[in-house]
Amino acid sequence: MKLNYLTHGMVKKNFRCSFLGHRFTETKKINIHFSEYQCEICKLQATNDSRGHKITLTSKLKDINETLFYLNLKKQFINRFYFQKKEQ
Repeated sequence: MKLNYLTHGMVKKNFRCSFLGHRFTETKKINIHFSEYQCEICKLQATNDSRGHKITLTSKLKDINETLFYLNLKKQFINRFYFQKKEQ
């Protein structure tokens, strides 16, 4: 017979997150508007929506973020090497 049956289901990683909230850290910077985050405790992944609020990261949003990331890289590359300011 288990003596600590009351605390058996309560000792989980997301127990702290359900009461006190997640502790997000930025894992990937997509561009100046969007980023990907991960909770340090429960490993929940999140991203920004169009309004700036954090929402859970689904496979569809992950594909969108990856496309935005590569478009941003392409834009930076083109601006750096093809449209350089001329020195006078």
